[in-house]
This record gives sequence, C-alpha cells and structure tokens, in this order.
Amino acid sequence: MHRQRIELCGVSVDVETDHPELASYLAGQFAPCTASEPPDVAVRVRWTDGPRADLTPRAVFPDWPADTRVDRHVWLGPGTVLCLRQDDAPQIAIASRPGSPRRLELRFHFSLDAEGWRETAKRLVRWRRLATLRRARLSTLTYYAVYYPVWWHLESRGLAHPLHAAGVALDGRALLLGGLPGCGKSTVATALLGVPGAELLSDNVVLHDGAELHGCFEPLLLDAASRAALADHAGATPLGRRHQYARDAYALPHRTGGVPLAAAVLIARGYATRLTRLPAGECARLLLVANEAAKEVRRYHVLAALLALAERDGLAHLEQRIAHLDRLLAGVPCYWLDVREGAPAEATAELRELAAAAREAAS
Repeated sequence: MHRQRIELCGVSVDVETDHPELASYLAGQFAPCTASEPPDVAVRVRWTDGPRADLTPRAVFPDWPADTRVDRHVWLGPGTVLCLRQDDAPQIAIASRPGSPRRLELRFHFSLDAEGWRETAKRLVRWRRLATLRRARLSTLTYYAVYYPVWWHLESRGLAHPLHAAGVALDGRALLLGGLPGCGKSTVATALLGVPGAELLSDNVVLHDGAELHGCFEPLLLDAASRAALADHAGATPLGRRHQYARDAYALPHRTGGVPLAAAVLIARGYATRLTRLPAGECARLLLVANEAAKEVRRYHVLAALLALAERDGLAHLEQRIAHLDRLLAGVPCYWLDVREGAPAEATAELRELAAAAREAAS
C-alpha cells in the first residue's frame, strides 16, 4: 500500500492506495505534507480491473455492513452510506462514515463497459491503449479521493462551499471570475497573473464562506495561447501531463488564505469586449447555474446529497449554499463581461479598473 498525507484548504487527508499509478499522480499534484497529528479525513482507494463487477454491498465493501436499501445503488448502515455506482462515473463506488477522522473507502473498477466475451474482445483490440485509458481515469479518481472529501468535510460543517469559478487576488482583494465551462475563465485568470501584485487563488474551483474567497489548489490546464502568456511567470512548473483539448498541466504558487471580494464577474466569449452591470441576486443564481453545468461540481453535489443521508446535520448545506452566496455578493459590484475572442488583454484592462475602484471604495 502507498500512503500520502495531503493538506488542502486547511483539511488534512491521509490517502492509502494499492494502485501505484494513482500514488504517483497524487505525489506529483500535491506538495508533500509531514504533519504528524491525526488527519481530518482518511481515504482508502482500491483499484480493480476486468469485466464488470458484481454490485452488491458484500462484494464491493465486505467490511462495511449496510442493510437498508434506499436506491438501486445506495445502501445505509449504522452511521454509514454505501454508494455502489457514482452518478455518471459508474466505475467508482464509495463508502463513508463520519467521525474523527472521517473515513471513506473507494473502489475504482476499470473495465471497457462490456460483459463476457465482449470485454475480452475489446481488450484484445485496444491492448495498446489500455495503459493510456487507465491513466485517463486518474483525474476523476483524484476528485473523489481528495477534493470531494475535503469539500464535504467543510460544507457539512457550514464552513465553505465550492464554486466553479476562477479567483485572482489583486492587492489583497479578490476578483471572482465565473461562467460556464469553456467560457474563458482560465485564459482571463492567466492573463491577470501578468499584473504586478496579482496572486492566483484557483482557475477552476474556489471556496467561499459567505464572507471571503479561498483558493482550492489544482494544476492550471493551459492551451497554447495561455502557455505563451504564462511563459515568463516565476514558479510555473510543468507537470508533464496533457489533458483534454490539448491543455498541459502546470503547478503554480497560489494564495490559500481568505481574501475579501472586490467584484464578481461572469465571463462569456463575444464579438467585442463589453462590461455590463448585473444585480447581485441574478449574479448569484447564474453562478449556481455554472456549478450545475460543470461536471466537477455537479458530481460533487450528487455525492454530497447521498452522504447527507447518513449525516442529517449536514442537510443544512442545502439552504446555506444559496444564503452564503447571497451574503458573499451583498454590497459587491457584479458584472457580465463579454471578452473578444483572442483579446484577453482587453478583459484584463477592464478587470484591473474594477479592482482599483473596489480598493478605493474599501479604503
């Protein structure tokens, strides 16, 4: 077994896995942590391989008793919930039990989605690509093994909520850059990093507590244009991984502490760069729309709903998601920003003015 301590958003996670490729992937993504105190979350990940597996509690999680069936693939036991098939990631099963530390066990089953001789035939045809296909699953598995347990550990306590958005701090105040997947958040956030005094919070998911924005570290996934814009940035380290849409992964220093919000901006691609004021309530609801459109956060919301079956105190997160977001945006200017294709510098100029105005107002 491979073991690693990970510190993310103030939550310590011990990950134990029998899959060396996952262990190597995690070691490359997260900085080593040598803290000796007990972790907040303990996660065990098992990797199995072959034809479709038997989806029964005793077959998947023999050490987790669960007798109450509440859904085709969801079972409850004493203080535990077993999810034998995760939403649109059917290869993943997860068992959870709250406590100190919170304990989770994941089983990832790699198959080619066939049964019997069809599975064998697919493997014979695709045998040259099997290693690549296995590696392609590691990003999704990292979300379930690290990010989702951390988010739920915080959200179930009313401490923070994830948003599908980028965040950049300028002179100590944060710009929240929201929008649907592919709208250009990462491109604009990367362009902003060329501004003196700019600090990255995240380019994909940020956390908020209703008062401040917090970074949630993930590698930057940069296309050719964004890589060129970041070429001279100190501390940008290529991780040697290529992801979907020809984007390469980079590690970049990021700010972890809470930052007061200067402005919230929803980004879209347009024929001309144009900034339009939005009511705060409308901006909050559009950010929630982006959450449900982004698979990373949508998958988490499905998992959080199931985990709450065994943690009834955590059900308060459903109301708090909206109430805390409204509180975060109250009194903060909100905007819709159309960005002309291929002209992130125009957006950067608009956003620098926003941050300067917010800083003057705060002082």
